Amino acid sequence: MFKKILLLPLCLLLLLVLGAGCIDVSGQSSANKTVGAGGMFVTGDQGETWQAASSLLTAEGIKSISGVSVYRIVDDPQDPNTMYLATTADGMFFTYNNGKTWSRPVSGPFLSGYVYSIAVHPKVKCTLYATNGAQVYRSDDCARSWTEMYKESRTNTRVVSIAFNQFSPYQVFIGETNGDVLESTDSGNSWKVIKRFKFRLVNIIASPLEEGLMYITTQKNGLWRSENNGEDWKDLSSNFSKYSGSKEYRRFLMHPNQANTIYWISTYGILRSNDKGGTWEAMELITPPGSANIYGFAINPNNDNEIFYTATIGTKSTFYKSYDDGKNWITKKLPSGQIPNVLRVHPKNGKMIFLGYNIPPKK
Repeated sequence: MFKKILLLPLCLLLLLVLGAGCIDVSGQSSANKTVGAGGMFVTGDQGETWQAASSLLTAEGIKSISGVSVYRIVDDPQDPNTMYLATTADGMFFTYNNGKTWSRPVSGPFLSGYVYSIAVHPKVKCTLYATNGAQVYRSDDCARSWTEMYKESRTNTRVVSIAFNQFSPYQVFIGETNGDVLESTDSGNSWKVIKRFKFRLVNIIASPLEEGLMYITTQKNGLWRSENNGEDWKDLSSNFSKYSGSKEYRRFLMHPNQANTIYWISTYGILRSNDKGGTWEAMELITPPGSANIYGFAINPNNDNEIFYTATIGTKSTFYKSYDDGKNWITKKLPSGQIPNVLRVHPKNGKMIFLGYNIPPKK
């Protein structure tokens, strides 16, 4: 059992997209008092028990990724046992065996540093794109080698998101912190700007269920939708007004089986829409609206009624699960006192859930 830690009075602010990659406690001058391992954990019984999934294969033998801060977990659309990790300071890691062991690129730009985004081609397993903020690189051999495809020369702008159109012709989109959205129709060899939002973007998400459907998440300007591969965009956050703090982004999720259903996680809590963001309803949580920071959120693709999330208040975090579509919740202890940053349910085995942790930097 890990050591009990003091509850700090104000909410943690996760500002990963700003480039700091940190979780800070506002108004505190002392170091954050999170304890325990970072890296990855896995459960085979939906959070009843957890074990570390941090073994790193190296030329010197088995090491560990328990000290890294996980920013994103990225699936391979063709292989449910393959995952890529984007971290805030330690580069990229990947597994082909469900997290039993991890590897990292043998050379190239992702051996260390902040990896903002990774995207795997929907049909070509070994083709992937990744960005360190300043450049976008492509690999055609499963991360063994990399070719620079785009360079951002403006020092105050970073590439923070990469996404594939999930349908042919599989064009690539990138989003930048200044609000620019770019598209490539020739595998990244050339780019054009298709939209300038003029506010900070966080992520681009393309639907694997409906052709042309895309979403843009922003730091503080809500959620936007396109139904024609980015040619036109609609602001979906006008209906957020009755939910205080709901424009402040935490997470976004498209339902794994229902194209019309999406989830927006914000400072307020969790909102759900069954009409692609036309209307919203708040999910009833145990914690009152605005009282907890929700970072990890996932749905079992094999059972739509099973929903999971992590909530952090101060530096204390809890795992929540529901077996009836959010009507009732079960609380469980988490395996580390670090910040639970991202959840992923295995696409074929709904009992298996992966959890990535963020370790706040000491001040």
